[in-house]
Amino acid sequence: MDTLSFQIILIALFAMASQWVAWRLKIPAILFLLGSGFLLGPVLGALNPHELMGDFLKPAIAAAVAIILFEGSLQLHFHELRDTQRVVRRITLYGAPIGWVLISVAAHYITGLDWPTAITLGGILVVTGPTVVMPMLRHARLNKRVASVLKWEGIVNDPLGVIFAILAYEYFVSTTKGISGLSFFAENGVTLLIITLLSFGAAHLTKRIFERGHMPEYLKAPFLVCLVLTAFFSCNALLYESGLIAVTVLGITLTNIHTRSIEEIKRFKETTTLLLVSGLFLLLTADLELEALLNLNWKSFIFIFALLFIIRPLTIFISTLGTNITLSEVIFTGLIAPRGIVCAAMAGIIGPLLVKSGFESGEQIFPIAFAIVVISVTLHSFMVKPLAEKLKLTSPEQNGVMIVGGYEWSIQLAETLKAREVPVIIIDNNWSSLSKAKLADIPVYHGELLSDETEFTLDFTAYNTLIAATPNPAYNALICENLAHEFGSERVFSIMPAEDSKSERRKISHSVQGQPFINNQITLERLYTQFNEGYRFKIARVGKKDDELIIPENTDSNVHTGIIAKSGLVSFYTQDPTSVIAPRKDDLIITFTQNDGAEEAAES
Repeated sequence: MDTLSFQIILIALFAMASQWVAWRLKIPAILFLLGSGFLLGPVLGALNPHELMGDFLKPAIAAAVAIILFEGSLQLHFHELRDTQRVVRRITLYGAPIGWVLISVAAHYITGLDWPTAITLGGILVVTGPTVVMPMLRHARLNKRVASVLKWEGIVNDPLGVIFAILAYEYFVSTTKGISGLSFFAENGVTLLIITLLSFGAAHLTKRIFERGHMPEYLKAPFLVCLVLTAFFSCNALLYESGLIAVTVLGITLTNIHTRSIEEIKRFKETTTLLLVSGLFLLLTADLELEALLNLNWKSFIFIFALLFIIRPLTIFISTLGTNITLSEVIFTGLIAPRGIVCAAMAGIIGPLLVKSGFESGEQIFPIAFAIVVISVTLHSFMVKPLAEKLKLTSPEQNGVMIVGGYEWSIQLAETLKAREVPVIIIDNNWSSLSKAKLADIPVYHGELLSDETEFTLDFTAYNTLIAATPNPAYNALICENLAHEFGSERVFSIMPAEDSKSERRKISHSVQGQPFINNQITLERLYTQFNEGYRFKIARVGKKDDELIIPENTDSNVHTGIIAKSGLVSFYTQDPTSVIAPRKDDLIITFTQNDGAEEAAES
């Protein structure tokens, strides 16, 4: 096997291994990606990005960053700004420039960088990478308000910071050539306005193409990738690195004008982004030179400390004065600001350009920026969840059950789960179906689960299991397909209306229909009939005696429905034999039974 093939295999294996280990340990994957890249590159020398990609390395990194930023901008819905609009506006409009000034001053006086280099570095460090912020938000389970602020800031500030840095670089290079500052800013300001308008127009044109059937479904995602790359590199030709502004405007516009098929496209792009982020972190870390990092002195580390614990909190405090953001939210937002791919990539590009233009201290930009990326990602990965919990900014643990369909049996199942402190909600668009649930003090939601309004108003973060129990098999499958992406395909269940409707299930693709609830024999008609005959959902605790578990027998009249583990996690049974959950002592077995055999077993 040749060396290049071996390096590609290393990237693929270590990228996926890092993501998997992070998932198992519930630690942000960026830490493992950084460690893997450092091990493969500077330590072992097994991965050499320049040897692998040559002159294609920098354009490839730039293109990947553009796709990552575009995918992130697709997640920015204006409805999220209902509670945070003023805060986000202040942090981006005021916080970014304030941070730029404070960072530049600190870089000049603490590290001794000349003003052109310090101001350029200040622009780069304004960014808070969405590629690392997003996983941290999921890991910490922040409440919607704080998560929205950090998400918007991360994605909006990425192109802003790049533009700050590029404008600073171009300005100082231009002034050495005798070009006046007024002429420089007038020309580039007009260019940025044109780029923004063109991106806005491209988004509306894309929507029209999609909605009028001029583009088949299977070509929509590839078309958008081509559009992003075309917009990015074309705009860069007009103004260096302005392509990031273009792709951000393009993504935000596409998602907020409700472009058809955009949700399906998001899923494809999330997968693509995961691969790109993993590969990029490995490549950038492997490309490090140990000598460059060793050149960092104590002044650099004082600057990094000041940036993370003084400048950033001060910037957030100043920019949010007069808003309704709480002190806890200010503290958290001020202390959590990891830098990511864009920061490292831009520092690697613009540092050599400064040196080439005669600013010798530009060689310090990349080592300082990369040290900030490593330190901020490592530090914030470990502190984000404890800090959020300390400040009481976390959402409830995701362990709830969402039941679509209000019936007597589903209400009784919800009561059983609620009695064991399992979050549960019943959803139906028929108000009369929910009246009994409300009388039983079960949380309900009246509305269409798949509507935009539900996505805006219903908090999905408390739930990780879905039971689709409407009389419409196709609608059940549609619900399962949509929520399988969020909950996992093994945690979405559907129930057929009756025995004679099972033929309809076979017509629905197995990949979208959801798991059978309990088994293939369970139907809405059977549940209705058995409930009227006296069947009820009950709880039995798993006991132990003489090293044998005491478990109620699973029979036709005492059906095992699921398990509530000692940790509180709820798992339902399904038809697939491999899905059978092995009960352990003190777990709770959920049964659907007609007799009293489901009473709690005695504990040994």
